Amino acid sequence: MSLTISLVDYVHRLLAEGAAEIIVINDGSKEDLTYIFTELSVIEHCTVLTHDINKGKGRALKTAFEYFLKTYQHLKGVVTADADGQHAVDDVCIIARALENNENDITLGVRDFSEADVPFRSLLGNRITSFFFQFLYGSKLKDTQTGLRGIPTIELPRILELKGERYEYEINMLIYANKKNIPFNEISIQTLYFDNNASSHYHSVFDSIKIFTKLLSGFLRYFYSTILSGVIDISSFILLNNVLLVGLPLEVRIFFAIFVSRVLSSSSNFYMNRTFVFSSQNKLTHSIFKYYLLCIGIMLASYVLVASATIYMGMNVILAKICIVLLLGSISHQIQLYWVFKNDNNTKRQVIGEHNER
Repeated sequence: MSLTISLVDYVHRLLAEGAAEIIVINDGSKEDLTYIFTELSVIEHCTVLTHDINKGKGRALKTAFEYFLKTYQHLKGVVTADADGQHAVDDVCIIARALENNENDITLGVRDFSEADVPFRSLLGNRITSFFFQFLYGSKLKDTQTGLRGIPTIELPRILELKGERYEYEINMLIYANKKNIPFNEISIQTLYFDNNASSHYHSVFDSIKIFTKLLSGFLRYFYSTILSGVIDISSFILLNNVLLVGLPLEVRIFFAIFVSRVLSSSSNFYMNRTFVFSSQNKLTHSIFKYYLLCIGIMLASYVLVASATIYMGMNVILAKICIVLLLGSISHQIQLYWVFKNDNNTKRQVIGEHNER
């Protein structure tokens, strides 16, 4: 916790601005800071919850959410804010009002990382996570690491079940909201850092690895879906060609074995991608048409590229096939994300609020 500003004064100002209830988490702070939480605990409408040891930001948020759902479930939502002074009282109130007016949205207070006093690690970390979030999940967010968020009460039970005990929990919230097609409402806030963000408990290597592991989980599901479909394709071909259709002429047997195995594998791949990878909510017929149109395009592109690489460039056909499969697989992922399985109401995910008053 930073003592650059008084947390006690901060709570008093929030209450004066109309905050209904405030929950403060003492996440294993040092004993010499106990007096702060003692002062906070006697403030009306302020509740202090204590962890004996530092358990991480994710666990601190979960502790607060659990208490909120047990005690204040009648309220429309909760606003999360860091206790180190990075989130101005005015901005917290703006996020609260935005949540009240858009109670089905996840409201994000986004910082301006082009300002000169932004620490380099914060700038770099946010740029990288924002890029990968858009690349893997299709939603462009200005600030994926903001701690100032407005979360509707109706979503808290499911958000509470998400994995993550440290900073990766916050990225899991965004992934969850994106998969469930919950609109993001981005509102610009003041960009405040103190002592080059020295008070942060963010571990540059450890927490970054955990965050990117969570980010890549979406692409890994796509990879697993592709591998499983390939196994279905090959195993069904072997079963048909070597067992079920052995009485047919060779040419006919191979044709039907390939045709049926491709139908089975592509159908399973479509189902897994639509349901588990991209969580599409669009009409089934629309997605099927686009999916098989993409399959035809990928097949033709594969033929042209593999043939060109082997005939005109002299590449080994197996090596060429592997390279082309990897290339087209990545392209196919993006086309499925932005076209085949893109939710029709994804257009809601944009900056629909701006705050430029200072």
